[in-house]
Amino acid sequence: MNNRDYIKDIKDIMLCLQTMIRSRYGKKTKIIFTKGKYKSAYTSFYKSPYVWQFYCEDKVNCYMLYLLKDDKIIRKELIRKEELVDNFYRKLIYFFRLI
Repeated sequence: MNNRDYIKDIKDIMLCLQTMIRSRYGKKTKIIFTKGKYKSAYTSFYKSPYVWQFYCEDKVNCYMLYLLKDDKIIRKELIRKEELVDNFYRKLIYFFRLI
């Protein structure tokens, strides 16, 4: 058995995003969790001249992750539950190339 980290909850996704934003842009962000039909969370930061936002929605057996630029969807990605964190970081690289 190997010691690999898996995405288990929406909190794991948002913490990964928060640390990547902090390390790449030096921005402190706050994670805001919302309630509704699906559990969701978002975080946003300002990088001149746009406001960038990551929005994550917990579906039944997957997560939908959206990158928004001034309230317009730029990219979306499907993330499976129990996905490896390494694969998740690889998917995030495409998001951060757009910023």
